[in-house]
Amino acid sequence: MFEFEFDDDADEFDRRELDETLKRFRESYRSGEWQQGAPSADALEMIVHYCLETQKFDDALIFSQMWKDAAPYSADAWHKYGIALSSVGQWSEALDAYTKAADLDPVDVEILVNRSIALEQTGKLDEAMHLIERALESEPDNADALYSKAMVFQKLQRYDEAIKLFTYLSKNEQFTRDALYELAFCLESTDRNAEALDIYERLIDTDPFDSNAWFNKGVIFGRKGAHRKSIESYEMAVAIKADFVSAHYNMGNTYALIGKLDESIESYREAMKHDAKDVAVLHNLATSLEERGDFEEAIELFSKVLEIDERHVQSLYGRGTCYDTLEQYVEAVRDYDTALAVSPDHADLWYAKGDAEYNLHHVDEALECYRKALTIEATDVECWFDYGATLLEKGDLVESAKAFSEVVRLSPEWSDGYFALAKVLTALNELNTAATYLARAISMDSNKGRDIEREFGSFATEAGIEYLKSVISNSNKG
Repeated sequence: MFEFEFDDDADEFDRRELDETLKRFRESYRSGEWQQGAPSADALEMIVHYCLETQKFDDALIFSQMWKDAAPYSADAWHKYGIALSSVGQWSEALDAYTKAADLDPVDVEILVNRSIALEQTGKLDEAMHLIERALESEPDNADALYSKAMVFQKLQRYDEAIKLFTYLSKNEQFTRDALYELAFCLESTDRNAEALDIYERLIDTDPFDSNAWFNKGVIFGRKGAHRKSIESYEMAVAIKADFVSAHYNMGNTYALIGKLDESIESYREAMKHDAKDVAVLHNLATSLEERGDFEEAIELFSKVLEIDERHVQSLYGRGTCYDTLEQYVEAVRDYDTALAVSPDHADLWYAKGDAEYNLHHVDEALECYRKALTIEATDVECWFDYGATLLEKGDLVESAKAFSEVVRLSPEWSDGYFALAKVLTALNELNTAATYLARAISMDSNKGRDIEREFGSFATEAGIEYLKSVISNSNKG
């Protein structure tokens, strides 16, 4: 949005001379010794305009600061200092500079607009809109002000109003590309994905090497479930821009969705080549490696995430499950405890910790973990099953029966629930009811009836076993 045109004929120096001047200024600034004394405000003004025009923003920031110090009552100096700060993303500082410039020249529309942009970037949307309206009162067709207004509408989620303005601005040569991108974003935000896709196609028709347009096409195809088309779009994006981390990452996610683990791992590795500290990339690569069974390497990757963010719950959980699989239960519990200190309402963590404690023969600790998991997520059938099995092992038959009853209620098509409940009821000497549940389990899975003696021998007398077998036999005949 900040554009400058340099008029070679109207200025004292041509570009070559300006390059030489800028070089001398840099050397003097770095050494702290100005060969011919500190530059004048006019000389600084000239060099700042040149730096902004040629997008040498770091230089523009240095020399605009010197300019406003040399000319503290110059609105233009403060304004260009604000632009330099904006160009390097220092929006709060830029807002202060624009405010000073506006104090010195309250009617300059360009200052009003750039100040409104800084307000918008720092989240002060109502104040931004107020300034934009002031600017538009003076210049109703000011394209910069209209663009800023559209951006405020977008951030306020007033998408219909933003769409109208971006559509209008897309016909303005200065704003065509940016307006089309923002228009597509607004359309996506209102689930008008087909229209957004048409815009990205239009951008690609104009510039087939627009990697961002290809990337956004991939995102839309992914939302529609067209995963192969999504991957093709991401492939085009990375072919154009090899270090496009987000495209490699999204491609990895899409491959993972369709079950192509090797391809997903390759995509994540490619993303990691270009950004070795991207937490999302490292975590998803570790997760895919874990799913493929490469537990040691997965642990290394989860550990890298935790070096960057020691409170990253999902990586603590992931590393814990890898340790679990490798039967390193002490390490697993340690990771689960660390994660639970950050996220105590994470049911899966409590459940996983319960299993690890059980494998360490800490039965009471395991039961407490299962209880906490079920307090948070009362419909977790597998947790209810493990809770019931642990209670049965401890000899708490009544509570075990209640747990397995929940399993049957929540998952009436799962034979294991009926079979386990039959065991508990047998141990409680409720043989009639036990036989009913056992018959139901066998009707769902005939393998369940192959060795009643072995499965129920520790819960029933020999007479009880014979009774169960006879009831089941009569049931089968019926």
